[in-house]
Amino acid sequence: MFKIAIIDDDQAALSIVSSAVESFFNKKNIEFKINSFSNPINYLATIKEEPFNLIFLDIDMPEKNGLEVAKETLNVAKDTQIIFLSQREDLVFECLAVHPFGFIRKSNLINDFSLMMNQYYDLYLTNENDDMSIKFIEKNKTLSFKVNDIAYISSDRNYQDIVLGDKRIETVRVPLSTLEEKLKDHGFIRIHKCYMVNYLYIRSIHNDEVVLTNGVVIPLSKKRKEDIMRQYLAYSRSKNMMII
Repeated sequence: MFKIAIIDDDQAALSIVSSAVESFFNKKNIEFKINSFSNPINYLATIKEEPFNLIFLDIDMPEKNGLEVAKETLNVAKDTQIIFLSQREDLVFECLAVHPFGFIRKSNLINDFSLMMNQYYDLYLTNENDDMSIKFIEKNKTLSFKVNDIAYISSDRNYQDIVLGDKRIETVRVPLSTLEEKLKDHGFIRIHKCYMVNYLYIRSIHNDEVVLTNGVVIPLSKKRKEDIMRQYLAYSRSKNMMII
């Protein structure tokens, strides 16, 4: 059974997250158990006897802040995955100290929850991406690519260059927004108005650039940077990678 804890002194947020978790795991047909705590002290008292697979943890709590709770959790149950909850988006970088799976903004709770849990499901609860392919019909021929073979996609209006890990390029005529919709739940992230990249091929994120494992350097949108860092955090945590 998959065990989840939600720790938040805000009863409204506690209820919303609990309902979202229940709905998500029911749809995925996964057996689960939820424990909700409005007091982090009560949560910490339970984890020695009942560690959790995944916890949703508020950062701003009066009795003990979320970063302290996270550190104490990992001292007892090092395999527990943590997703932080907060009203303050600027805390995402402080959260890196305990290598959480992700960060959910309470101001965008439902959308962030969906993003985090789809990533979590893909990375830990299924292997559905391994053989997934995407197909295009171009000039009476069919092009097919395994999703995990695509390093990034470069856009020139309605023409997209599909760049593979070995740097081979195939051009297809389809809006980038269409590809984004197809691939957003399968390990791809839009880092710039003209680029989507595969998490698997990101070596590091530095200043306003993303460096890929094949040496390619791609510009990072300043407007999207915080959101991109938060999303990439989920993937890097699962692979024990460091964001540079």
